[in-house]
Amino acid sequence: MSKCNMSSAPSESNGVSTASLDSEFVAERRSDGSRFEQQLWDVLDEIPDPHIPVSLVEMAMIYDVDEDNGHVTVEMSFPCMGCPAYDMIHNDIKSCLTVLDGVDKVDVEIVWDPVWSKDMLTSEVRDKMNESGISL
Repeated sequence: MSKCNMSSAPSESNGVSTASLDSEFVAERRSDGSRFEQQLWDVLDEIPDPHIPVSLVEMAMIYDVDEDNGHVTVEMSFPCMGCPAYDMIHNDIKSCLTVLDGVDKVDVEIVWDPVWSKDMLTSEVRDKMNESGISL
């Protein structure tokens, strides 16, 4: 089963977008991207965190997306060092982006500044996590 939606556009149901509930932290970083970079963010928003029922974007793990002549760089962080899903998440990001027209290469860079914090989550994402039995 694919980890990403290859449509590169947010899903819609009854005219309501199901794109992620961006935190202020994520929204600020998304807003300065090109139209194509916005599409890349949308694809990344389809990749679920393997442990929690929200996307990597909703988890505020994606810090930046940059595209230059087909070379995409994704800056991201993890909620903890030594994450057991580190390789799986890298592979999901690369496999979901490299199949897109206009993407020739994908690099994933791990950054620890700013350090990921649960304060980066929206109240809606916190509610989704709590409903799944994950307390914050």
